[in-house]
Amino acid sequence: MIHRLPLFTFPVLLIILLGSGCSMIQPASSYDSDPTQDQANMPPNQPMILVDIQPKESRGSTQRIPLAQAPTLQAAVDQSKAGGKFKRFHIAVSRLPQYPGGQPQKLVSKYDHIEKAIPFEYDYQLQAGDRVVIVEDPSNTMDDIFGGIVGPLRAMAGGEAAHTSPF
Repeated sequence: MIHRLPLFTFPVLLIILLGSGCSMIQPASSYDSDPTQDQANMPPNQPMILVDIQPKESRGSTQRIPLAQAPTLQAAVDQSKAGGKFKRFHIAVSRLPQYPGGQPQKLVSKYDHIEKAIPFEYDYQLQAGDRVVIVEDPSNTMDDIFGGIVGPLRAMAGGEAAHTSPF
């Protein structure tokens, strides 16, 4: 007597075998790291996030921060000290896809440069492997004033309003 397995058994076993040993997080050696960050004291296999800081005038840097130290977007901004480096900046999170072959998610956030904080509704909870991208915003208060006047006038004239976010 021959026992036959259902047809769906092999793909399910293949997914279980491949999925148990695979990780979506790239090894640390494939990223540029900030030399000021002491990575020697970090325990192995600790969930990490990456924080990319991109100034307008110079080359950016990448920091690896343990997820336990930065569970939210506001904590990641505080840990990276971006508030002290830039007066204004734009911020977004790039999240790994939920399934292999999928597109990464882009979560654009807002930063209140007056309160120096991320509003509660944009303070996302981070996951292991997330990449936080912080881009310097060179605009100032005068740009805000004139943008509030020129933007609606440009839209009334049939043009597009100026879009300041790099995301």
